[in-house]
Amino acid sequence: MSARADEAASSSPPVALVIVRNGVTHDARVLRAATALRSAGASPLIVGVTTDTARERVSLHGDIPILRLDPRPPFRDALRRLLGAVLPSSGEPAPGPTDAPPAAPSLAWSERLSRLATTTDYYRRAIGMLLRVRPAIVHANDYNTMWVGVAAKCLLGSRVVYDAHELWPDRNGRWEARWWLLACEALFVRVADAVVTASPGYAACMARRYLIEPPALVRNIPTARPPGPQPGPAPRTGPAQVVYAGGILRGRGLEQAIDALAFVDEITLTLIGPGSPRYLAELRERALRHGVSQRVEYRAPVAPDELIEAIAGAALGLSIIQPVCLSYQLTLPNKVFEYLAAGLPVLVSDLPVMAAFVAEHRIGEAVAPADPVAIAAAIERLTAPGARAALEPHVAAASASLTWAREREILLAAYRSGAPIRQDSSRPL
Repeated sequence: MSARADEAASSSPPVALVIVRNGVTHDARVLRAATALRSAGASPLIVGVTTDTARERVSLHGDIPILRLDPRPPFRDALRRLLGAVLPSSGEPAPGPTDAPPAAPSLAWSERLSRLATTTDYYRRAIGMLLRVRPAIVHANDYNTMWVGVAAKCLLGSRVVYDAHELWPDRNGRWEARWWLLACEALFVRVADAVVTASPGYAACMARRYLIEPPALVRNIPTARPPGPQPGPAPRTGPAQVVYAGGILRGRGLEQAIDALAFVDEITLTLIGPGSPRYLAELRERALRHGVSQRVEYRAPVAPDELIEAIAGAALGLSIIQPVCLSYQLTLPNKVFEYLAAGLPVLVSDLPVMAAFVAEHRIGEAVAPADPVAIAAAIERLTAPGARAALEPHVAAASASLTWAREREILLAAYRSGAPIRQDSSRPL
């Protein structure tokens, strides 16, 4: 390479790979991380996977490219059919009450091997892409991308940040062997140059579990809206609206929220987020059975930068996650911060991290998450005349003090230490 080419290469922005195994579009944490890297002078590339709702192989987030891998081993379906025919199938657990705690699924051998085949093909594609891009930094989101981070560290000497969005060995619906997940994550936290996570509960647990320094806490706080009047929805008239924003999944307290409507008058419940047709049908049937179907609205997910406006007219935000796994017990979900950014008080589960956060900032209540009567009573208190006015100053103060700008500096410190990121003159580090 000529001296001029060497000089051009050395002056070009370092490539930063932000990798996640979802469709990216609605993952605000991933999008914010890529934007932070751009502001710090890097050239970010987001790598996700195709999904039913994110089929585009290449798209943009602003000027940041998004590449979606499509792991589909050609023999996967044939393998599933063959093994399904010759091996006994444990299948999924028999349907039970929708409010039963979700156990780790018992998958058929054919489905397990099919998942392994897909995962193998994913890593083949991801590591091949890694060798083409040759990033200086890899931000690996969650356990299921971290082998890409290990490859980047070993093959390219990239700086690796491991971002544990949850406690992967103790997540809702885990089907893999827990001992294997623990062993691998013990390796990951040592290979990574920096480890960050989304909840102080996760940080403390990982520190004890793996005998490491607590991971840096980077909370899922949305980017602040610009100052001044906002073009949000007009003030609502009629019944108070309670809103849930997030994945429509078991263990999120949606069954209990629907049950609670039977104990309160007029209150409406809006669920915003993606969910499987089967589970949505179960929720609709449950609402019909309780006689509240006319008071439950199901809305499709909205883009992260549109969510705050979409929920700003509600009276209360719900995060009544059920303690079905350790990851849920110690969560501090982004929906709580989204509710605050929209000016909403919150009703959360009386789980250690969430309850302590709500009590510290005096922004709502914590309630027994499995008790619809208690949930209904708390909804009535928080939506009663005068309650919103009493909470508004605390909600506003919490929203003003909890900003992505502060969390961004913690994340940039993880990237910056030993990493070739140049300061952007317009956005001082």
